[in-house]
Amino acid sequence: MKVSRIILVTLFLFSLVVVPTNSKKSKKSKKPKKIDFDLDYGFGSGLTVDDQEQKLVDDEKQNPKTGFDKGHLKQGFYSESCPTAEKIVADALVEITKTNPNAIANIIRLQFHDCFVVGCDSSVLLDYTPTGDKVEKSSMLNGQLLKGTDFIDDIKAKLEEQCPGIVSCTDTIAFSVNEGMFLSGLPRTAPLGGRRDALYSLASIAEDDNLPMPNWPMEKMVDLFTKKGFTIEEMVILLGAHSIGVAHCDVFMERIYNYADTGKPDPLLPFPIVNELQQICANPGTPLFRNPVVNFDETPALLDNLFFKNMVTKKKTLLVTDAHLFNDPRTIPIVEELAKDNGLFQKKFAEAMVKMGSYNVITGNDGEVRKTCRSTN
Repeated sequence: MKVSRIILVTLFLFSLVVVPTNSKKSKKSKKPKKIDFDLDYGFGSGLTVDDQEQKLVDDEKQNPKTGFDKGHLKQGFYSESCPTAEKIVADALVEITKTNPNAIANIIRLQFHDCFVVGCDSSVLLDYTPTGDKVEKSSMLNGQLLKGTDFIDDIKAKLEEQCPGIVSCTDTIAFSVNEGMFLSGLPRTAPLGGRRDALYSLASIAEDDNLPMPNWPMEKMVDLFTKKGFTIEEMVILLGAHSIGVAHCDVFMERIYNYADTGKPDPLLPFPIVNELQQICANPGTPLFRNPVVNFDETPALLDNLFFKNMVTKKKTLLVTDAHLFNDPRTIPIVEELAKDNGLFQKKFAEAMVKMGSYNVITGNDGEVRKTCRSTN
C-alpha cells in the first residue's frame, strides 16, 4: 500500500499563519507498544507507532507524489450500491445554503486543503489519528478558519441513513463540490466516484509548505503547484475559486495599512480600493478586527470571471497571492484571457477541479469507507 494513499495530513483560499511542526511529547521510559499495522491500519512494517509516523513524514518529503488517478474513478460509481447518492448530496447542500450562504465556498476550500497536502482522502476531517499526534484539522494552517467540515458531517449523515457504509467521506466532499459548482453557475456534470478514506492525518505534513499562504511570493506559489503536478495556467484557474465567497480583513490588513513594514498601503492597490477596504476594516489589531468580511468580488455566490475582470479593469485583489497574477509576465496573458470569456473560465475551472479531485486518491481495497468522517472505523 502506498504511503501517500494512506494519509492526508491544501481558493485556499488561504489565509493562516505558518507555525512550527508540532514537537513530540516526552515519552515514558517503557518500551513503545508494537502495533500490527497490517491488521489494524493497513501496514505490514512491524514498526512502532512513532517510527511509522516518522516514516510517513520522511517518505512524503523525499518522494512527493504527483499522481492523478482518474482510471479508478468513474461516473455513476454508486449506481447500484447507492443509486440516490448524488441526489441526497444535492438536496442536503441546497438546504445548507439556505442558512449558510458561504457554504459552497467553504466546501471548495475544504477540498483544496484536503487534496493539496498528500492527496484527496478526507484526513482533513479526522479529529484523531492512531499515532495520537496532532491532526491536520487542528493545525494552525486550518484551525478555526477551516469551514465546511460541519456541512460534510451533515451530508454524510444523510448518506448513512439511506446507504450505510457505502459512500466515502472523500466522495462526499467531491460530490458536494460538484453540486456546489452547479449551484454557483457552472453547467451540471456527473461527478466521479470511487475514492476511499485515509486512516491517518498528520499536521506535520500539512505544515511543511503544502498549503499556500496569502502573502507568498509568486515563485513559492509556482513551486507548490508544480510540485503537485499542476501547470501555471491551472494554478491561475484554481485561484479563480476566489470568485466566490469572502475574505476576513486580517488576511489582507497589511496590504491596506502596512505593506512590507513600510507603514503605507501596497502600491499595487489603487487609492479608491484602499480607501474602500479601510472603511470596512477600520480597526486593525483589535480582538474583533477579523470579524468584518469582504467579498472577493461583486458576485460572491457565483463562480464567474468577475474576479479576473476586476484585476484587469480595476487592479482589485485582496490577497497578495492574487495580486501576483496580474503582475507576472507568465500569468498576465492567462488572466486577460479568462477576463474576456466567462464560459472559458467556467469550463477550465471545472476541468481543473476534476483534476484536483483525483490527486493521489485512495481506491480499490485501500483505506476504508468511514461511517463518520471525524474518526476511522
